[in-house]
Amino acid sequence: MATRKFTVGEVAKHNTANSAWIIVDQKVYDVTKFQNDHPGGKGILLKYAGKDASKEFHQFHQAYMVLPSYGPKLEIGVVGEAAVEVADPNKPELSGMLITKENEVFGDLTPFAEPAWYQDWYSPYFKESHIKLRAHMRKWLQENSWMEHKDEWERLIKNNEKPPKWAFEAVGKAGIFRVIVGPPWGAPNVPGIPSLPMGIPQKEWDIFHEMVVVDELNATPSLVGVMFGGNPYALPLLMKYGTQKMKDEIVPALFNGTETAALAISEPHAGSDVAQLQTRAVLSADGKHFVLNGEKKWITGGVWADWFMVACRTDDTRPGSAGISVLAVRRGPGLTTRPIETQSGVISGTAYVTFDNMIVPAENLVGKLNGGFKLLMANFNHERLFICITTLRNARVCYQEAVHYCHKRKTFGKFLIQHPILRDKLAHMARQIEAAQAWVESIAYQMQRMPTEIQDARLGGVIALAKVQCTNVFEFCAKEASQILGGISVTKGGQGARVEQLYRVVRSVTIAGGSQEIMADLGIRQSLKVHELMGAKL
Repeated sequence: MATRKFTVGEVAKHNTANSAWIIVDQKVYDVTKFQNDHPGGKGILLKYAGKDASKEFHQFHQAYMVLPSYGPKLEIGVVGEAAVEVADPNKPELSGMLITKENEVFGDLTPFAEPAWYQDWYSPYFKESHIKLRAHMRKWLQENSWMEHKDEWERLIKNNEKPPKWAFEAVGKAGIFRVIVGPPWGAPNVPGIPSLPMGIPQKEWDIFHEMVVVDELNATPSLVGVMFGGNPYALPLLMKYGTQKMKDEIVPALFNGTETAALAISEPHAGSDVAQLQTRAVLSADGKHFVLNGEKKWITGGVWADWFMVACRTDDTRPGSAGISVLAVRRGPGLTTRPIETQSGVISGTAYVTFDNMIVPAENLVGKLNGGFKLLMANFNHERLFICITTLRNARVCYQEAVHYCHKRKTFGKFLIQHPILRDKLAHMARQIEAAQAWVESIAYQMQRMPTEIQDARLGGVIALAKVQCTNVFEFCAKEASQILGGISVTKGGQGARVEQLYRVVRSVTIAGGSQEIMADLGIRQSLKVHELMGAKL
C-alpha cells in the first residue's frame, strides 16, 4: 500500500477531540481513538493536535520503546516529501567513525544500553545465526507486545481464569516454548511440533540461541513472558527425566501452547529448604496410583497450568531429601488453585495450589521413586541461569532508562548528564552490568561444552553465585534508576513506567530459585566440595 502524503496545513485541520492528528518525526499519526488510552491523558494530545509534536514527544517518551508498539497502529502517512522507506528502528544510523565494519550494530547505540556484542564488539560466542535470531525476536516481540491487553488479562487472572488461548498458541507457533527449556532442545518425534524460531535446525541450536531469546523477551515491553508461567522451570524436568511416553503425550501440547506447565516445589512452610517439604504422595496397595495431599505456594503460572511437576514426599521413613519424588500431575479433581497477588501484581499467575486426595497414575512418576531431590537440584541450574539472563536485561533496561532521562531532564540550568554525581551513578550501574554479563556468558559456554555427566556438579555452585550477583546488580540498578528519575519512577504509567514496574519485580526474582543467603552459602559449599574432588589441597 502506498504511503499517504499530507501537507502541514492538512494536518492542522485535525485539531479537535473528534479528529486529532499529530506529527512526530515527519510521520502523521491519528490519535483520535487513542486519547483515552494515552498514559499521559488526552489533554496533552489535544494540546498538540494538528501540530508537530516531535520535540515534546521525545522529551516525554522513549521512542525506541513506544513507536514500534504503537506507531504501526496509529500511523496514517507522512508529511510532504518525507521518505516513504522507513528506517529500521533497531538498526541505528552510523557515522562511520570508530566502527569496525565487521560487526553488526543493533538496537540502542547508547553505551551499555545493549549487550556489548550488539554494539560492534567482537564475541567468541555469538555467530551469524544468533545475530539473525536477535533481529527476528525483537521484531516479533514489537509486533506482538499485547500490552493493550494487560488490564483485561489481570482481571481474568484475579478471577482464577486463564489469559486467552490464542496468546499461548501464538507463542507456541513462534517456537518460543521449545527454546526456553535448556539443553537438550530435542522434541519428541511426533507430528505437530513447532519449528525452532526462524527454522534454525535443531542440531545447530545452542545455549546462546536460548540466551538471545530470553534476553530479547526482557528487552521489549510485552506480555509474552507472562505466557511462560512455569514452563521454563517445569519442562526441563520432563525433557531430561521423563519417560518417552510422557514426552510423547505431554511435551507436544506444552511446546504448541495448547497446554502449560508449572513447577510446584515451594510450600507455606518450605521454600529454599526443599528437603523440609510436607506434601505427601502415598502409593496404592496395587501400585497403580499415588494419593496426593498437601499445599504449594508461590507457584508461577499455577493459575492457568494444565500440568504441575510436583515435588512431594513418598517415603516418610527416609529423613530430609532422601524420600522425595517428582510427579507429573494433570489438573483435575482434587486439585484447586487460587491467585496470589504479589509485589509485581497478578500478571505472572502466581498461585496457591491445594491437593486433596488427588489420584495420580503411578506411571506419572518423573525419574526414580525417592530420587526426586537430585533431579530438582540439577533442574535449578537452568532455572537460575534463566533468572540471571532475565535480571541482567532488567538491570540494563533500568540503566538505559536512566541514561536517556539524564539527557532530557534539566536541574539548576544543566542537563542531569552534566552533573558528575549522576555520571558516577551511571558508571557504577554500567560496570556491574558488564561484569555480570561476561560471567554469565562464560558460564553458558561451559554448559555448552562441559560433559553432561559432570556438568550439574561442576556448575551448580557457580550458577548459584552468579544468581546472587545478577540479582544484586538488578536491585542496585533499579534503585539508582529510580533515584535518577525521581517522582516519575514511582508513578505507574508514563515515562517512568518501566523503572517503576521493574522495581516491584526485584524482590520476586531475588527470592525465586533460592534466596541470596541460601545461594551464597550453596555456592561456596558446592565449589569447595567440587574442587576437593578435583584434587585441590585446602
